[in-house]
Amino acid sequence: MKKQIRLPLALFMLITSVITSSLAVGQTKSTKTSVGKASQEMHGLIIDGEGFVFTASEPEGWDTDTGRVAREYNANAVFFPRAKASRLYKVNIRVRLNEKTDNDPHADMMADVDQYKRQYPSTQFADVNVGHPEYKSSVKVFFTPGEFYEYVAYVNPGPGHHLMFSVAMSIEKRAATKDEISAYEHVLRSLRLLLG
Repeated sequence: MKKQIRLPLALFMLITSVITSSLAVGQTKSTKTSVGKASQEMHGLIIDGEGFVFTASEPEGWDTDTGRVAREYNANAVFFPRAKASRLYKVNIRVRLNEKTDNDPHADMMADVDQYKRQYPSTQFADVNVGHPEYKSSVKVFFTPGEFYEYVAYVNPGPGHHLMFSVAMSIEKRAATKDEISAYEHVLRSLRLLLG
């Protein structure tokens, strides 16, 4: 079962550095911390499940689910906007860890684009100018104007890991607004794989 812990950003950064240091020296001891929803300033997330631990950051004005709703979306975490205008178009951001087939996220993206072109010839594709500051990533938008826009990123945390992130933002009928792209980039850039 996946768990979500919300922490103040300063404490989140401290715990992340301690966990990273522990993993680097091979310690297996772990500490679970429970923090209530006392403050709206709590945005740092530590998400774990069977065989993985990663961190993410919740964008301002968004809520996260890592339980039942995330499972319904076949994801490890799903972010939902509070803004009524975004909810009207069923906007969500999904983060999922997948087994790697190789270490080249661009090759994985192009294989998916080719498959999508064969199955759905009317779909269009465009590059999206966002990415992860440390991990190799490939980001595109798959869309059919007036029907759907799916922003897709493949993010490879490096050869030392057997898992790769996929980060998708779905929107019905229209392209993402500047604020939605900003939230998508926030989630994408915040991801750190600690175990997996």
